[in-house]
Amino acid sequence: MWSRIKDQPAVGKLIARYDQLPTRDRQALTALGIALLLALIYLLIWQPVTQFHDRAASSRENAAELLAWMQANETTIQRLGTTGGAATTAAGADKPEDGRALMALVTRSAGEAGLSLQRFEPSGEDAIRVWLENAAYADVAAWLERLHSNHGVVIDQAALDRGNGPGQVSVRLTLAI
Repeated sequence: MWSRIKDQPAVGKLIARYDQLPTRDRQALTALGIALLLALIYLLIWQPVTQFHDRAASSRENAAELLAWMQANETTIQRLGTTGGAATTAAGADKPEDGRALMALVTRSAGEAGLSLQRFEPSGEDAIRVWLENAAYADVAAWLERLHSNHGVVIDQAALDRGNGPGQVSVRLTLAI
């Protein structure tokens, strides 16, 4: 392969020109080439690999913290799970009729629960998307349980992220009737 590269006319001219340089210039050019090669190896290989490793380690640490928190609150989570399954259709008369009634119910009940909705918007005819930032997990879980058991509101989609403090979560929900 190296011989094929040397046979190219442009490469041959560069090699001839390199051979005509004084010894000190050839040494300087060789040192510069080696430094450039090392810089490329660092920038194209070493740095991306170490950044990936750091991100993976951080992700693993976050997952371990979340697992520890979930294990510490296992009884609360199980209790909320069992009470939620028993009252799936208990909300006949208080069930909102449409998306507007659902939006009014969600905003009112969030205020009563002491939760501050960061953002909310309709999602179709009978659903609403809700965002909460840095809310206490226990308060959010209790609020959602009340919405489900008293009004028949169902969680269609949910995404919870760890918040800034212990027991704090940022939540994105799609609630439906």
